[in-house]
Amino acid sequence: MGCKVALGMPFKDIATSDSLVLKDVPASDNTDARLALKRLQEVGVGVFAPWEALQSAPIPEAVAITSLKEMSDGSGYASMLEAAQATRLAVVLDGTESDEAFNAVKDLPKDVLTCLFLKMDSGVSRTHASRRIFELLHQAEMDTLVMHYVVAQEEEAGPVGREKFVLKAGSEVGPLLVDGLGDGIVLENGKVDDDITYPLAYLRETAFGMLQGSRMRTVKTEFVSCPSCGRTLFDLQEVTDQIRQRTGHLPGVSIAIMGCIVNGPGEMADADFGYVGSAAGKIDLYVGKTVVRRGINMDSAPDQLVDLIKEHGMWKDPDQQAEEETEVEDEKVVV
Repeated sequence: MGCKVALGMPFKDIATSDSLVLKDVPASDNTDARLALKRLQEVGVGVFAPWEALQSAPIPEAVAITSLKEMSDGSGYASMLEAAQATRLAVVLDGTESDEAFNAVKDLPKDVLTCLFLKMDSGVSRTHASRRIFELLHQAEMDTLVMHYVVAQEEEAGPVGREKFVLKAGSEVGPLLVDGLGDGIVLENGKVDDDITYPLAYLRETAFGMLQGSRMRTVKTEFVSCPSCGRTLFDLQEVTDQIRQRTGHLPGVSIAIMGCIVNGPGEMADADFGYVGSAAGKIDLYVGKTVVRRGINMDSAPDQLVDLIKEHGMWKDPDQQAEEETEVEDEKVVV
């Protein structure tokens, strides 16, 4: 979840997931799990759960999840909320709904409809179906929060590995977020092979990476790098990784790593700091567009870059307490 802990209590910051989506809810007599959820809610983490699951074990202040089809085929949203002992709904859309069916969403009171989950059916194009839904929202003059819901699941070729999952989620949701269509992301494990697990920490980092790439929320250092060419004066990937390990924990800071001085200064114009190869084994360091240290040895360049960040008041020490990654397969994170 990304919650820090102080005096045994969680607290939320910019790198904490906004909500936790539960597939099942803890039993009413599971006091430890329910206390943990309560503590998360107290620091502003939302809890979502299917309305059917909340019937047998309600969670105070939880948001009940239902699909538009369930809501239309049943006795209405009011009976669902009463059964779940909830006051707010999140409605799941799969992209196959007709314009007429969407009227049921428009009819929901604003204080009841918390958000929409776009969990697209496998038979539709996420891009086209999502854009149609956003157009319907625009026509209805609705400013409801919309979350893109992505599930990692087995395909015909086999389980989805981590790299493929990142590419799939990024390529399907990224263009929509860049266009300003959507307020966040839900990532769910779904069906994965026994040897491929997605801890909550991994889902959170993946989601935040997508949000940062879409310029929606910055939770870590922004790195800019040239594509490398024959003029590159050092191993770009290796050096970038070294600098990332030292400085990757600085939200709001952008660092450019450029292989040479031919195009480097121009390509990194928007970065806060620049690390540029100036000669064999030599590095120039920049603050903005201005070179401030010339021809320093590569061996000491990362340390001097850290010193430069400190001099400009943009450094903070990494958290001393490492985040514990719990292997949980059935939960989802919302950011």
